[in-house]
Amino acid sequence: MPSVLIVDGDAHARELSRAFLTAAGHTVTFATDGAEALVRLTESPPDVIITEIMVRKIDGLALCKRIKGDPATKHIKIVVFSIMAAMVRSREAGADDFIKKPLTQRKLIDRVASVLGGPDAPTRREES
Repeated sequence: MPSVLIVDGDAHARELSRAFLTAAGHTVTFATDGAEALVRLTESPPDVIITEIMVRKIDGLALCKRIKGDPATKHIKIVVFSIMAAMVRSREAGADDFIKKPLTQRKLIDRVASVLGGPDAPTRREES
């Protein structure tokens, strides 16, 4: 069962993401800010990190750069999501994919499958 770390300060968004991903067979853990996410990485590295850009302490793009810049964690797939149109900035930070909010169940599950590269992984779409 693939594991997903969701980094988001919004409790509602975290719970919605958990519901979507657990229904698809993923194990889900949370961090409310970028610093907490780094701690969670050392405790139990996930297969995928889904991070909001606007999180406290270390924002999602800086978090992405740190994870992708570390040889010990650069293999972890990262999906950035935001209300802002920030696909280019997310890619420049090293993100494997970007989702523009609002999240839908299908969009979230498809993007996680895509970055994991499973046999049913959909083709990535641009900034949707």
